[in-house]
Amino acid sequence: MYGRMYPAARTFQPQYHQYLMNKLDEIDKEVKPWLDTNHSLLWMRSRFQEEIKCDYIKNNVAEVWNKWVKELKDLPIADLADSLRSKFMELYARRRRIGEKFEGHIMLLAVVRQIYALSRELGHLKVKEGGRDEAEVTEITSTHKIIRHVVHLQKHTCTCREWQVSGKPCPHALALITTCRNPNMQEFLDPYFSVYHYRQAYAGVIKPLPDKSQWATVDLGFKLLPPLSKRPVGRQRKNRIPGCLEDKGNKPRTKGKWQVQCKNCFAFGHRSSSSKCHLNGTKKRKSRATVGRPLGQASTSAAKRKKVAQEKTQSPGPVNRRQLALTFGVGATINDQQTTPPRSNKSPAKKAHKKKLTPRKAKK
Repeated sequence: MYGRMYPAARTFQPQYHQYLMNKLDEIDKEVKPWLDTNHSLLWMRSRFQEEIKCDYIKNNVAEVWNKWVKELKDLPIADLADSLRSKFMELYARRRRIGEKFEGHIMLLAVVRQIYALSRELGHLKVKEGGRDEAEVTEITSTHKIIRHVVHLQKHTCTCREWQVSGKPCPHALALITTCRNPNMQEFLDPYFSVYHYRQAYAGVIKPLPDKSQWATVDLGFKLLPPLSKRPVGRQRKNRIPGCLEDKGNKPRTKGKWQVQCKNCFAFGHRSSSSKCHLNGTKKRKSRATVGRPLGQASTSAAKRKKVAQEKTQSPGPVNRRQLALTFGVGATINDQQTTPPRSNKSPAKKAHKKKLTPRKAKK
């Protein structure tokens, strides 16, 4: 059920939003009434006003603000207001200097570069031109679903409504724009992203103020006390807990967002004991004879080697003449160890044929 909530919030089309909400209603009848009662604010893009030119459904602005004023939260109310005023004064002055450098440009360069980057990933769209500025754009989604939209360049409209809400050309409009050679992307952006409006946003000047000790004294006639509030037990939290669908890149050691570092070469992606470190040298490969093979896959040569190894373990190994003499008597040979029993030296029978014993040559 929750897997359909985020697509329902992100889509720009009211029809597709209603389709996903009907799927949610089939799963649980209490979801839609609960959302209407407890979430009356607009949380879906399909109902955003087209005049605002804003398509954000995340709270990234709150995250940036929280990090910006994190060190100022514990200050008294007067010092907090004065510190925020100083930060806004510096911010406006810095943005005014940036706006002065855009002389000769109509649109913001960052937005124009973003549009050019999006125009390189349009291989899944097929354009059928109907007129000079109109066309049908067919989209094949990752689930092999075919969707067709109508784009009008002069009116800056597309049936997907992304162009109208965000103010930037959607992928369907870019597919039609790129059919012309060397198109000027600035002509298809809303004036919301113009340099003129950027300068107007930061045209106001925040006046500097002297230190708190130089403020004028005013007799209010009463003494203002802080509000009575019960502070909970424990250290107060400064960081907000991010949601499950938010990007947790602000955490340095979140899973998938960090890499281990080698202590020898200080490179990322491996540890100091890894063979990837060039300071450790090449790692010796294990012999296949020691590792062995899985059962049922041993070849005939491996079976022969195993049989020879078993015979070697059963053999007593090399035997010298002294050991033969102590075990079987004088004049015994190696074959006598297995075939003939030990003889007594006192037997008056035939004299044993003495043979000169020579050590065997080892096989090369």
